[in-house]
Amino acid sequence: MRDATISGLRERLRVRAAKRLYEEGTRSAAVLVPLAGVDGDLSIICFQRTHEVADHKGEICFPGGSVELDDRDAIDAALREANEELGLARDQVDVLGTLDDVHTSVSNYVITPVVGHLPRVPALVPDPLEVARPVIVPLADLTKPGVEGIEWREWRGTQRKIYYYPVADGRIWGATARILHNLLTIWRQQ
Repeated sequence: MRDATISGLRERLRVRAAKRLYEEGTRSAAVLVPLAGVDGDLSIICFQRTHEVADHKGEICFPGGSVELDDRDAIDAALREANEELGLARDQVDVLGTLDDVHTSVSNYVITPVVGHLPRVPALVPDPLEVARPVIVPLADLTKPGVEGIEWREWRGTQRKIYYYPVADGRIWGATARILHNLLTIWRQQ
């Protein structure tokens, strides 16, 4: 990962075909995977959800939510949600591309992850109804050997691989960890 660059990631995302899912009865959602900083000193911006939100209470996640009728597409939805939840200005985010869709079994969303870059970690303006605390994780901390963990859990009679990453008094797991795993896998291929 030491040699990975934003321009390299942009190119990798441009030439690959992200997998899109369609499952009857699911809801469409999008998240922004915000990378902030310069090559060699990048961080990922996440946040811990409050216990007042409808789904995924207390989890560490990327900014995002449902794709609404007024959104042009998943990218528009991800940028809107990042602005609403963390105060990330749309015009500060350089959209690099999208990752593979992820299905959430419990809340029944199909999430399109949108990767964006900001030149630095901006002053965040968290929405107190949705954001318990911002979580900013140096990319170097997520790429150290042995950081990524795997658990096997049963869900409706099927064993599932669950990725997780310990971070800042918590852990990234579930759909957010699958998105992060996908990002890091693509980035390592540079």
